[in-house]
Amino acid sequence: MRSYQIYWIGDEFAHYFYGREQNFFQLFFESSMNGNGEKSVIEKQIQYITEKFSLRSIASVLNEALAGRESFSSENNHLYTIELPKQKGKAILSAEEKCLYLKASGSYEVETVFFHSLKKLNACLFAVDFERKNYGWLEPIKKEILFK
Repeated sequence: MRSYQIYWIGDEFAHYFYGREQNFFQLFFESSMNGNGEKSVIEKQIQYITEKFSLRSIASVLNEALAGRESFSSENNHLYTIELPKQKGKAILSAEEKCLYLKASGSYEVETVFFHSLKKLNACLFAVDFERKNYGWLEPIKKEILFK
């Protein structure tokens, strides 16, 4: 099973660290380690660079994008499920104020459906998969061209 944590990075930090995303991954990874004496400092840094999710906005975006799919269901505006036909895959998204948690199994298509829908919420959503050491933006941030 693949597990992702999705954070909303503040615009100024997302643009400043664009191209150096391993810094975000390292920060979130250190936060996930237990027994770290510096955990409170790391948590404060994460609180500072991340934005809070609006559970109502998440529900609205997901319901608008996925309501037509018979394989989509939601519970209490914080738990969403997609099951692909013929048991090809299943994903469960759990929404909290500071982080979204996605667990997926089977085809990669199932998590892509959630990622594609969540991109409509904000361009600065950053996903991490600690087990596979994968990380990245759900939608790549376009750098402004300052000099022509």
